[in-house]
Amino acid sequence: MKTIIISFYFILLCNTNLGAYSFNSMGEDSLTTEDSIEQNKYSNLKSIWGFRLGYFPDVGDEFSTTGLSGTFYNEYAISKLFNLGWSLQVNQAINNNGGYLYLGGILSYPLRIEKQVFYMRGGLGLGVIGGLTRVGFFEIEYLIWEFEKSAISISISECIPEFNKLMPPVISIGILF
Repeated sequence: MKTIIISFYFILLCNTNLGAYSFNSMGEDSLTTEDSIEQNKYSNLKSIWGFRLGYFPDVGDEFSTTGLSGTFYNEYAISKLFNLGWSLQVNQAINNNGGYLYLGGILSYPLRIEKQVFYMRGGLGLGVIGGLTRVGFFEIEYLIWEFEKSAISISISECIPEFNKLMPPVISIGILF
């Protein structure tokens, strides 16, 4: 009985140790370590929540002033390539009573270039810009710092009401969780 227990522990320990070894292309065995932080990064989560504060410059005739923006959104991974979600963006001009609001669905593609992560988003929704209107939405977001269950990002987004005019681009910094 004692021999069976010792054999069981020996097999268990050997499997644990052998799992860390691999063979490289030269046929030499080497110890490979997997970066557990890499596997548990924010960009690998199935559900993404984000809040961003931003700024839009004075460009064009719609607003004669700069403004501030707030965005709240959620995405969920629907496949290995795409995330589906919604976004609410509220933009308010600083020196006048102008502003606009966007609420709509978004489709996101996380683009990975080496260790850098970009989210490319497009969406359709409704906006309140002098009245209720259809709005197209495009955005590029870059993850500056990624932690296990949170991240900090910078983004630029664009709303296109009635698909015929551009609103001022919104430049934001976000906290994602």
